[in-house]
Amino acid sequence: MAAAPPSRDRTELSWSGWGDPEQAAPLPESLRILVSQALGVRKATPVRAAIDTVELVPVRLPEPAARALAATVGDQHARSDHQARARHARGKSTLDLLAVRSGGPLAAPDLVITPGSHDEIMAILRLCTEHRVVVVPFGGGTSVVGGLTPEADGFAGSVALDLRRLDALKSLDEESRLAVLEPGLRGPEAEARLGERGYTIGHFPQSFEYATLGGFAAARSSGQASAGYGRFDELVLALKVATPAGALALGRAPKSAAGPDLRQLIL
Repeated sequence: MAAAPPSRDRTELSWSGWGDPEQAAPLPESLRILVSQALGVRKATPVRAAIDTVELVPVRLPEPAARALAATVGDQHARSDHQARARHARGKSTLDLLAVRSGGPLAAPDLVITPGSHDEIMAILRLCTEHRVVVVPFGGGTSVVGGLTPEADGFAGSVALDLRRLDALKSLDEESRLAVLEPGLRGPEAEARLGERGYTIGHFPQSFEYATLGGFAAARSSGQASAGYGRFDELVLALKVATPAGALALGRAPKSAAGPDLRQLIL
Protein backbone atom coordinates (compact mmCIF):
# COMPACT_ATOMS: atom_id res chain seq x y z
CA MET A 1 0.00 0.00 0.00
CA ALA A 2 1.04 3.62 -0.41
CA ALA A 3 3.17 5.37 2.20
CA ALA A 4 1.30 8.65 1.81
CA PRO A 5 1.53 11.50 4.33
CA PRO A 6 -1.43 12.11 6.68
CA SER A 7 -4.45 13.31 4.73
CA ARG A 8 -5.05 16.34 7.00
CA ASP A 9 -2.61 19.03 8.05
CA ARG A 10 -2.66 18.37 11.80
CA THR A 11 -0.09 18.39 14.56
CA GLU A 12 0.55 14.71 15.18
CA LEU A 13 0.32 13.52 18.78
CA SER A 14 3.62 12.13 20.06
CA TRP A 15 3.68 8.41 19.29
CA SER A 16 5.35 7.53 22.63
CA GLY A 17 4.07 10.27 24.93
CA TRP A 18 1.65 13.18 25.07
CA GLY A 19 1.54 16.45 23.16
CA ASP A 20 3.51 17.94 20.29
CA PRO A 21 7.01 16.42 20.30
CA GLU A 22 8.36 19.65 18.76
CA GLN A 23 7.48 21.44 22.00
CA ALA A 24 9.07 18.92 24.37
CA ALA A 25 11.21 20.46 27.11
CA PRO A 26 13.62 18.83 29.59
CA LEU A 27 12.53 18.50 33.21
CA PRO A 28 14.15 21.28 35.31
CA GLU A 29 16.76 20.09 37.79
CA SER A 30 14.64 21.31 40.71
CA LEU A 31 11.81 19.00 39.63
CA ARG A 32 14.23 16.13 39.05
CA ILE A 33 15.34 16.48 42.67
CA LEU A 34 11.72 16.64 43.84
CA VAL A 35 10.80 13.48 41.89
CA SER A 36 13.83 11.71 43.32
CA GLN A 37 12.96 12.70 46.88
CA ALA A 38 9.19 12.13 46.62
CA LEU A 39 9.17 8.93 44.57
CA GLY A 40 12.54 7.44 45.34
CA VAL A 41 13.62 7.50 41.68
CA ARG A 42 17.38 6.92 41.59
CA LYS A 43 18.24 5.48 38.17
CA ALA A 44 18.19 7.31 34.89
CA THR A 45 15.20 6.62 32.66
CA PRO A 46 16.10 4.16 29.87
CA VAL A 47 16.23 5.70 26.42
CA ARG A 48 12.90 5.08 24.72
CA ALA A 49 12.72 3.18 21.46
CA ALA A 50 12.52 5.30 18.30
CA ILE A 51 9.47 4.88 16.10
CA ASP A 52 11.59 3.61 13.20
CA THR A 53 13.23 0.94 15.35
CA VAL A 54 10.32 -0.33 17.45
CA GLU A 55 9.48 -3.92 16.52
CA LEU A 56 5.98 -4.65 15.21
CA VAL A 57 4.31 -8.01 14.73
CA PRO A 58 4.52 -9.03 11.04
CA VAL A 59 1.71 -8.09 8.66
CA ARG A 60 -0.56 -11.08 8.12
CA LEU A 61 -3.50 -9.57 6.24
CA PRO A 62 -3.91 -11.56 3.00
CA GLU A 63 -2.97 -9.56 -0.09
CA PRO A 64 -6.39 -9.98 -1.80
CA ALA A 65 -8.11 -8.49 1.25
CA ALA A 66 -5.59 -5.64 1.45
CA ARG A 67 -6.07 -4.80 -2.24
CA ALA A 68 -9.86 -4.87 -1.96
CA LEU A 69 -9.83 -2.62 1.11
CA ALA A 70 -7.43 -0.15 -0.51
CA ALA A 71 -9.65 0.02 -3.57
CA THR A 72 -12.56 1.33 -1.46
CA VAL A 73 -10.67 4.49 -0.42
CA GLY A 74 -7.85 4.78 -2.97
CA ASP A 75 -4.27 3.65 -2.47
CA GLN A 76 -3.22 7.04 -1.07
CA HIS A 77 -5.57 6.49 1.88
CA ALA A 78 -4.48 2.93 2.70
CA ARG A 79 -1.12 2.62 4.46
CA SER A 80 0.86 -0.37 5.67
CA ASP A 81 4.22 1.33 6.19
CA HIS A 82 6.02 0.96 9.52
CA GLN A 83 5.29 4.47 10.84
CA ALA A 84 1.57 4.33 10.11
CA ARG A 85 1.24 0.94 11.80
CA ALA A 86 3.27 2.04 14.83
CA ARG A 87 1.28 5.25 15.32
CA HIS A 88 -1.99 3.29 15.32
CA ALA A 89 -0.84 0.44 17.58
CA ARG A 90 -1.55 1.81 21.05
CA GLY A 91 -3.29 4.57 22.99
CA LYS A 92 -1.99 6.75 25.83
CA SER A 93 -2.52 4.76 29.01
CA THR A 94 0.50 4.08 31.22
CA LEU A 95 0.55 0.47 30.02
CA ASP A 96 0.36 1.61 26.38
CA LEU A 97 3.25 4.06 26.80
CA LEU A 98 5.40 1.51 28.61
CA ALA A 99 4.75 -0.96 25.78
CA VAL A 100 5.71 1.42 22.95
CA ARG A 101 8.80 2.65 24.80
CA SER A 102 9.97 -0.91 25.43
CA GLY A 103 10.82 -1.48 21.77
CA GLY A 104 8.15 -4.12 21.15
CA PRO A 105 7.15 -6.35 19.59
CA LEU A 106 3.84 -4.50 19.41
CA ALA A 107 0.56 -5.83 18.11
CA ALA A 108 -0.17 -3.32 15.35
CA PRO A 109 -2.83 -3.07 12.62
CA ASP A 110 -1.87 -4.63 9.31
CA LEU A 111 -3.39 -1.73 7.38
CA VAL A 112 -4.40 1.84 8.24
CA ILE A 113 -7.41 3.03 6.23
CA THR A 114 -8.73 6.61 6.17
CA PRO A 115 -12.24 6.60 4.68
CA GLY A 116 -13.78 9.80 3.36
CA SER A 117 -17.48 8.99 3.70
CA HIS A 118 -20.10 6.91 5.47
CA ASP A 119 -20.53 4.79 2.32
CA GLU A 120 -16.80 3.99 2.24
CA ILE A 121 -16.98 2.85 5.86
CA MET A 122 -19.92 0.60 5.01
CA ALA A 123 -17.95 -0.94 2.14
CA ILE A 124 -14.93 -1.48 4.41
CA LEU A 125 -17.05 -3.20 7.05
CA ARG A 126 -18.62 -5.49 4.46
CA LEU A 127 -15.20 -6.48 3.11
CA CYS A 128 -13.77 -7.03 6.60
CA THR A 129 -16.73 -9.25 7.46
CA GLU A 130 -16.22 -11.22 4.25
CA HIS A 131 -12.49 -11.69 4.87
CA ARG A 132 -12.77 -12.06 8.69
CA VAL A 133 -10.69 -8.98 9.47
CA VAL A 134 -10.84 -7.10 12.78
CA VAL A 135 -11.70 -3.37 12.53
CA VAL A 136 -10.47 -0.94 15.21
CA PRO A 137 -11.86 2.62 14.93
CA PHE A 138 -9.21 5.31 15.46
CA GLY A 139 -9.89 8.97 16.26
CA GLY A 140 -7.21 11.01 17.98
CA GLY A 141 -5.28 8.09 19.49
CA THR A 142 -5.88 9.30 23.06
CA SER A 143 -7.53 6.13 24.41
CA VAL A 144 -6.52 5.14 27.95
CA VAL A 145 -8.67 2.00 28.19
CA GLY A 146 -6.89 -0.31 25.74
CA GLY A 147 -9.38 0.39 22.98
CA LEU A 148 -6.77 0.63 20.21
CA THR A 149 -5.07 -2.73 20.79
CA PRO A 150 -6.38 -5.19 18.18
CA GLU A 151 -7.64 -8.54 19.48
CA ALA A 152 -7.12 -10.47 16.27
CA ASP A 153 -6.63 -14.08 17.40
CA GLY A 154 -8.68 -16.33 15.13
CA PHE A 155 -9.03 -13.63 12.46
CA ALA A 156 -7.20 -13.05 9.18
CA GLY A 157 -5.74 -9.74 10.35
CA SER A 158 -6.70 -6.27 11.58
CA VAL A 159 -7.15 -2.77 10.20
CA ALA A 160 -7.21 0.63 11.89
CA LEU A 161 -10.12 2.75 10.65
CA ASP A 162 -8.70 6.28 10.96
CA LEU A 163 -11.52 8.83 10.75
CA ARG A 164 -9.42 11.99 10.25
CA ARG A 165 -10.92 12.71 6.83
CA LEU A 166 -14.43 12.86 8.29
CA ASP A 167 -13.94 16.33 9.76
CA ALA A 168 -16.83 18.48 8.54
CA LEU A 169 -19.52 20.58 10.16
CA LYS A 170 -22.31 19.31 7.91
CA SER A 171 -25.05 21.65 9.08
CA LEU A 172 -26.14 23.96 11.90
CA ASP A 173 -29.78 24.65 12.78
CA GLU A 174 -29.55 27.93 14.69
CA GLU A 175 -33.19 27.76 15.82
CA SER A 176 -32.81 24.39 17.58
CA ARG A 177 -29.06 24.87 18.12
CA LEU A 178 -28.46 21.44 16.66
CA ALA A 179 -25.25 20.79 14.74
CA VAL A 180 -24.49 17.81 12.51
CA LEU A 181 -20.79 17.03 12.88
CA GLU A 182 -18.58 14.26 11.53
CA PRO A 183 -16.78 11.97 14.01
CA GLY A 184 -13.20 12.69 12.93
CA LEU A 185 -13.28 16.33 14.09
CA ARG A 186 -10.84 17.04 16.91
CA GLY A 187 -12.13 19.09 19.82
CA PRO A 188 -10.42 22.38 18.79
CA GLU A 189 -11.52 21.92 15.16
CA ALA A 190 -15.16 21.45 16.20
CA GLU A 191 -14.98 24.50 18.47
CA ALA A 192 -13.44 26.61 15.69
CA ARG A 193 -16.14 25.69 13.16
CA LEU A 194 -18.96 26.34 15.63
CA GLY A 195 -17.23 29.41 17.07
CA GLU A 196 -17.37 31.08 13.66
CA ARG A 197 -21.16 31.02 14.08
CA GLY A 198 -21.12 32.02 17.75
CA TYR A 199 -21.61 28.56 19.28
CA THR A 200 -19.69 26.05 21.40
CA ILE A 201 -20.01 22.38 22.23
CA GLY A 202 -18.95 23.12 25.79
CA HIS A 203 -17.00 19.90 26.22
CA PHE A 204 -13.40 20.29 27.37
CA PRO A 205 -11.82 17.09 28.75
CA GLN A 206 -8.08 16.83 29.33
CA SER A 207 -7.74 15.08 25.95
CA PHE A 208 -9.54 17.99 24.21
CA GLU A 209 -6.59 19.08 22.04
CA TYR A 210 -6.26 15.74 20.24
CA ALA A 211 -9.40 13.67 20.92
CA THR A 212 -12.20 13.51 18.34
CA LEU A 213 -15.96 13.83 18.61
CA GLY A 214 -16.31 10.15 17.73
CA GLY A 215 -13.98 9.32 20.60
CA PHE A 216 -15.95 11.56 22.96
CA ALA A 217 -19.09 9.62 22.07
CA ALA A 218 -17.50 6.17 22.22
CA ALA A 219 -16.08 6.89 25.69
CA ARG A 220 -19.19 8.70 27.01
CA SER A 221 -16.65 11.40 27.77
CA SER A 222 -16.91 13.65 30.82
CA GLY A 223 -14.82 16.83 30.97
CA GLN A 224 -14.08 19.91 33.03
CA ALA A 225 -17.25 21.71 31.89
CA SER A 226 -19.54 18.71 32.37
CA ALA A 227 -21.20 20.15 35.48
CA GLY A 228 -22.64 22.89 33.28
CA TYR A 229 -23.18 21.21 29.91
CA GLY A 230 -23.40 17.54 30.87
CA ARG A 231 -21.44 14.49 29.73
CA PHE A 232 -20.84 14.22 26.02
CA ASP A 233 -23.37 11.42 25.55
CA GLU A 234 -26.04 13.77 26.92
CA LEU A 235 -25.19 16.21 24.12
CA VAL A 236 -25.71 13.60 21.38
CA LEU A 237 -29.24 13.84 20.02
CA ALA A 238 -28.91 11.39 17.12
CA LEU A 239 -26.43 9.09 15.43
CA LYS A 240 -25.87 7.64 11.98
CA VAL A 241 -24.09 4.36 12.62
CA ALA A 242 -22.27 2.12 10.14
CA THR A 243 -22.39 -1.59 11.02
CA PRO A 244 -21.47 -4.75 9.07
CA ALA A 245 -25.19 -5.53 8.80
CA GLY A 246 -26.22 -2.09 7.52
CA ALA A 247 -26.72 1.50 8.62
CA LEU A 248 -28.64 2.60 11.72
CA ALA A 249 -30.30 6.00 12.15
CA LEU A 250 -30.89 6.51 15.87
CA GLY A 251 -32.55 9.28 17.84
CA ARG A 252 -35.51 11.52 17.04
CA ALA A 253 -36.02 13.72 20.11
CA PRO A 254 -34.16 14.73 23.27
CA LYS A 255 -36.35 12.50 25.45
CA SER A 256 -38.55 9.50 24.70
CA ALA A 257 -40.73 7.07 26.64
CA ALA A 258 -41.23 4.76 23.64
CA GLY A 259 -39.20 1.71 24.56
CA PRO A 260 -35.42 1.11 24.71
CA ASP A 261 -33.11 3.96 23.73
CA LEU A 262 -30.92 2.41 21.06
CA ARG A 263 -28.95 5.65 20.82
CA GLN A 264 -27.74 5.14 24.39
CA LEU A 265 -27.05 1.46 23.68
CA ILE A 266 -24.68 2.41 20.85
CA LEU A 267 -23.02 5.13 22.94
